[in-house]
Amino acid sequence: MHVLDVNQMTQLFVKSFELVVVFATICAALELTFPAYRYSFASYVRGVRNWIIRLGFGAFVWHLYAVSLAWLGIKPIVTIDFGTLLHTDNAVINNGLAVLSGVLVAIVGDFFYYWMHRAQHAVPFLWRMHATHHSIRELTAWNCHHHISEPLVYAALVALPLRLFHFESGVVPVVAMTLITFQAHLSHSSTRINLGPLRYIIGDNKFHRIHHSLEPHHRRRNYGFFTTLWDTVFQTAYWPEKNEWPEVGLRDQPEPLTVRDYVMFPFDRRRWPGAKVGSGVEAGE
Repeated sequence: MHVLDVNQMTQLFVKSFELVVVFATICAALELTFPAYRYSFASYVRGVRNWIIRLGFGAFVWHLYAVSLAWLGIKPIVTIDFGTLLHTDNAVINNGLAVLSGVLVAIVGDFFYYWMHRAQHAVPFLWRMHATHHSIRELTAWNCHHHISEPLVYAALVALPLRLFHFESGVVPVVAMTLITFQAHLSHSSTRINLGPLRYIIGDNKFHRIHHSLEPHHRRRNYGFFTTLWDTVFQTAYWPEKNEWPEVGLRDQPEPLTVRDYVMFPFDRRRWPGAKVGSGVEAGE
């Protein structure tokens, strides 16, 4: 594998963007048909633009991550294959167990995501990167991008631990990634369509919107991405009421509207004057 394989990075970008286009558009259709909020057309355009930028840089980061793993020879310390453990000769039952094994892998992976996410809200420098995402006030399935630097954080705090403690589902990786991508867009969607009681296991837009809420009593809540189980275990879960759809964003930081604002958000001294350890986290959440 070459250090800078443009062809591989391009393929990764194209595949990632194809998934985003499909699922963000499906969720956008739900937003327009069953809206909880209606947002401007310009916010959707910004979302498309920023996703292209983020996925382009992400393809570069994830390619270097793969090259680094190969170069350093980093291999799993422990491998647990749910696909083998949950297997029968009955085709119907086996298909169900395959889905279950994929869900179990996602739940295990979300343990690392949960603690990374809590660190992003507790460590000032990580917060300044993550605040780009939280500053979005017109939050939709398209307009839900993170800062371009966040793949670096994911690689170090989520992907690397999962590489060391490897969990196999037996499910085709493309299928698993497809489901996770769909949930990522549904979780940020402004549609009233949600997962209902399934929310007590799998996260959805109603649960995750609380995490983005401007309301003080919603702070430090609902950190999980795929599952809500870790929020329940670590007592950070907040279960929204039937018609609880709070406004979102940051009180002290406007949503970035230009490419420069988006890319420079964590480093712009106009946004973070005199930033120091302990500043900018509590007030902004």
